[in-house]
Amino acid sequence: MGLRTGLVEMASLVLAQVERAVAAWDDVDPVAAAEVAAGDDRIDDRCLDLDQKVFSLQLLEAPVASDLRLLHVGLIAVIALERVGDLAVSIAKLAGSVPPEGAVPSVQSLIRRMSARSVDSLAQAVQAIARGDADLGEEAVDAANGVRLMLDDVLVAAAEAPDSPETRTWATAAVLVGRHLERVANNAAELGGRVRFLVSGELFARAPRPAVASDELP
Repeated sequence: MGLRTGLVEMASLVLAQVERAVAAWDDVDPVAAAEVAAGDDRIDDRCLDLDQKVFSLQLLEAPVASDLRLLHVGLIAVIALERVGDLAVSIAKLAGSVPPEGAVPSVQSLIRRMSARSVDSLAQAVQAIARGDADLGEEAVDAANGVRLMLDDVLVAAAEAPDSPETRTWATAAVLVGRHLERVANNAAELGGRVRFLVSGELFARAPRPAVASDELP
């Protein structure tokens, strides 16, 4: 299995974990949450396999400059994907910790949108690495920036929620879920921004945070 293929397969596992974790949170389903936690071992095993592949290629072969860039970006991607797997577990752990009667529909809707956007942006970023497509990498960065903005809407909606003990507890956990999803998107932006370096050797520079209003998002 090549490194590019391995990254795509690992990303598929990780993104499925994020989707299951958010579904468990949304449904307040501790059984589904436990399945996400149990599935993290598979992510860790895949991470170890890809780590060893990168180091083997570095030590046993004579990679040219373009191959070295792939190994560099690939190792960063492996670490980022493992980190996202851990974020999925953190979201899942919150699923059974809140009273369902405290749920705020407007916040739930925002979190579902954040989840879909963060998953899409990370999938785009990994595909961009696999294909060597710098334009797709930039699209992933743009999508990830949208997730960052959506967190502001979650914070506002949570602050405006009814003032009851159940709702306060639920809203506090919801903000944590939103922050975890923002970190998923941050990893997508990190990887998407490195694709141009992978393709051309152009040095990576982090883009500034977006300044557009979140109501401009689709």
